[in-house]
Amino acid sequence: MRGCGVLLVLLGSVQAQSVGLQIALGFTSSAPTDLRVVQQGFPDTVVGGARFEGRDLEGFPYYTLRLWYGERGGLRFELELIHQKLYFAGAERNGAIFEQFKVTDGFNYLLFNLAYALEAGPLRVVPRVGLGVIVPHPETVVRGLAWGIDGDPRWYHLGGLGGQLALGLEAPWAVTPGLEGKFTLGYSRLNIAGGYTEGWFRSLHGTFGLGWP
Repeated sequence: MRGCGVLLVLLGSVQAQSVGLQIALGFTSSAPTDLRVVQQGFPDTVVGGARFEGRDLEGFPYYTLRLWYGERGGLRFELELIHQKLYFAGAERNGAIFEQFKVTDGFNYLLFNLAYALEAGPLRVVPRVGLGVIVPHPETVVRGLAWGIDGDPRWYHLGGLGGQLALGLEAPWAVTPGLEGKFTLGYSRLNIAGGYTEGWFRSLHGTFGLGWP
């Protein structure tokens, strides 16, 4: 009888697990950052206070895609892609060396998250934390030298490490609408012609989307 009881508990635990998919659009705001530029034939330079725009709904939009396994109301393990975009919008000093600096095919975060869904009346509150890698696709012209071709997948490269802190709200329906706020932080090295530029990237994100279930 004890064995049957244990078996029922295990079966109940397995049945409580779910697989879910969530996709969202959103908006971003990035903090100014100092970027170190290392380029063959030129002295190392710091572009101070570099500012970036997201242009989140322009062209192919900002989006997030998340696959999770776990409990609808409880612990979840997640894989998430955050497709952020960056367009250089000026700097406090030395910004003139960037004749073009954009990351339109994605300043992409690939993250493993831990999340916990808490029942809060008719909604679920879902805090999450994630760590992973950054895979950018820069298209730049630095000091007259071009690197990267928009739309060509061969220009993706492993660019660094990053993570997120996020807080989401879900409506527990068959098709689940949701809102989420995120903070992402990453240190990335972006390839340019004859070298690279590197620095910290900090952004706030607001997303809205749907999930199944």
